[in-house]
Amino acid sequence: MRAILSAPGSRGDVNPMIAIGRRLRAAGHDVVISLAEPYADVAVDAGLEVEVVIENEQFTEALGNPHVWKTVRGPLQVFRTVVSEFLERQRDVIERYHVPGQTVLVSHPLDLASRIFRDAHPETPLASVHLQPVILRTLDAPPKLSGWWFEMSRPVWLMRTIYWLIDTVAVDPAILGPINRMRTDYGLERIKRPLNQWWHSPDLILAMYPDWFAPATKTFLPQLKHCGFPLQDNSSEDFVVPQNRPIVFTSGTAHHHCRAFFEAAVKACIELNRPGLLLSTFPENFPAGLPDSVQAMPYRSFTRLLPHCAAIVHHGGIGTTSQALAAGIPQLIRPMAFDQFDNASRIEKLGCGRWLRNDRYLAHELRKILEKSVETSSGHQMGFRDDGKSLLDHQKSSLKQGDDDAASHAVGFLENLLACCNQGDSKI
Repeated sequence: MRAILSAPGSRGDVNPMIAIGRRLRAAGHDVVISLAEPYADVAVDAGLEVEVVIENEQFTEALGNPHVWKTVRGPLQVFRTVVSEFLERQRDVIERYHVPGQTVLVSHPLDLASRIFRDAHPETPLASVHLQPVILRTLDAPPKLSGWWFEMSRPVWLMRTIYWLIDTVAVDPAILGPINRMRTDYGLERIKRPLNQWWHSPDLILAMYPDWFAPATKTFLPQLKHCGFPLQDNSSEDFVVPQNRPIVFTSGTAHHHCRAFFEAAVKACIELNRPGLLLSTFPENFPAGLPDSVQAMPYRSFTRLLPHCAAIVHHGGIGTTSQALAAGIPQLIRPMAFDQFDNASRIEKLGCGRWLRNDRYLAHELRKILEKSVETSSGHQMGFRDDGKSLLDHQKSSLKQGDDDAASHAVGFLENLLACCNQGDSKI
C-alpha cells in the first residue's frame, strides 16, 4: 500500500500525521507526506518521503500575521492561504505518487485537493483525518466557535441557519473559486458549501480523539472511527526535566505575538510564589530580565515534560490539550481562534481545567486550579467525579490504556479500507 499524507499546518497538525506515517512505514507500506518546510526534517527523521508544499517564507508570513489569531479573520485567512497556495501543489503531489489500486489518500481537513481527487477517481479511497471535534457540525451539541457570550447553540433549526450563513457569507467567497476550478479541470460538477458535508470523506473519517472527549460525534457519520489521542510528539531531543514542578506557559509553536502574555505569566508566578516555565519557538517572545524562578525554553516534548509540571496555561490547541490530559495536570486555557474555544469548553465540562477569559485574572485562576477547588458548569469540583475518583486520574488512565497508540488504530482502519476498496466495496 502507498499512503499519501498531508499536513499543511503547524506542529500540532504535523505530529499526528507523522505518527500515522511512522506506523504505516513500520507495517511495510510506502509513505509520502506533504507539509510545510519547517517540519520537513521531523518527517525525514521518521523515515517518510517528504514533499514540501509550503516554503519557510510563506509559512512564516502566514502565521506571523497577527490577524491569524483572531476569532473570525483567523480561520478565513488560513483557508484563503491554503486554498490559494496549497491546493495545486497538493494535486501535483497526488498525481505524481498515485498508483491505481495501491494508493490511499490520508488528508488533513485543509487538504481539499485530496477530496477533489477522490471525486474524480472514486476507486482511490480517501481517509479524512480529524484532529479535533470542532470540524463536525453536530447540530444537537454544536461545537463552540468563539468566546462570545451570545453564541447560539440551539435549537437545531437555528444552528442549520447559522451554518448556512457562515458558509454563504464568509466561507464560500473565500475558497469556492479555486475548488470549483479544479473540479472543472477533472470534469466534475461545481459545488456549494464545501464545509457543510462535502469535505468529509465518504469512505473513512479518522477521529484522532476518544469518543468520551466529544460524545456527540459517536453517531455523526457511519464512516467515522474514533482512534484516540495521538500522543507521540516525534521529538528525540534530550533535555533535563524540571525538578521543581513549574507552571508551564505556552501559546503554541506557531505563535509570534505572545510577549505580553509571558509578561503576565511572570507576574503571576511572582504573586503565587511558584516557579514558571515559558515555552516558545520564537525567542523574541520572552521578556528580558526574567527572575530566577522563571525559565524560558524552546519547544520541548510534552510527553516527557508535562508529568513533571504542576499545571499548564496554554492556547487550547488539541495537541497541548491532549498531552495535559495524559499527564494528569490541570489546564488553564486562553483560546484565541480555530478549535481552541471548543477545546477549552470541553476541558471545563470534563472538570480538568478552566477557560481563562482575560489575562488580568491569570494569577487568580491559577490559584483556583492549583488548589483544585474550581466549580464546573456541571457542579463537580475540579478533578473529581460523582464517585469521588479523581477525574484527572480517570482520564489519564483511559489515555494510557490504549489511546496513546491511536496511530496504530488509524493504520488498521486504513489497511482495511484499501482491502475493501480492492474488493469493490469502499465502505469499511
